[in-house]
Amino acid sequence: MKLYHTTDLDGISELKPDKARLRAILSTLDQDRSVTASHPDVSLVNDTNGWSLSVFASGIVTFEQLDDPDEAPRYMKNVSRDKALSLWLDLAAGKLKALNAQPWKRDSGD
Repeated sequence: MKLYHTTDLDGISELKPDKARLRAILSTLDQDRSVTASHPDVSLVNDTNGWSLSVFASGIVTFEQLDDPDEAPRYMKNVSRDKALSLWLDLAAGKLKALNAQPWKRDSGD
């Protein structure tokens, strides 16, 4: 796998957590404390390619290129935790083709 890190609801980053830990980080979104946490989302960033996936308690997932401000962020709604885990695993592995094939939407109305 590529170099990646996560950031949890408290803003704490972990370098290359395994699948079980990724699932545990996502599960914190379903705890009562997610409403009062320092951050409204948990995220995974692929440090090699600059892509990020943020997951919110509401089921919204955003996909954005952190290294290119001209690249508009994309999002999906109603994403299950299992689907979010799958997306995170794809990003951690650098599988951008699989990620880009997902039904992302952009704020521009598409």
